[in-house]
Amino acid sequence: MNLKQFKEEFRVMCTDTWGDAMDAWFECAGRLYKRRQTLPDNWEYKPPAIGSPCDKESHFHYLMNDSSTLQLTEIGNFLFRYCQYLKYKGVDY
Repeated sequence: MNLKQFKEEFRVMCTDTWGDAMDAWFECAGRLYKRRQTLPDNWEYKPPAIGSPCDKESHFHYLMNDSSTLQLTEIGNFLFRYCQYLKYKGVDY
């Protein structure tokens, strides 16, 4: 899934703007971590102490199955900026 496809799917399925954005971002970061990729420092990602960094029950888990490392990085960077915007707007919780 590339960034354009992700944005289209996110718009359709999003019901909780902040929660869905965080869910997608953590899934994306978890997949990159699992692939042993270096994550941007500004993401401040910390993998879970116990269990998998990917959540098989997340809607985004299956959407990102076939995404390349480059695609995941682009999606993750978009989600980072989007979450920063949501914080600025006071939509975070």
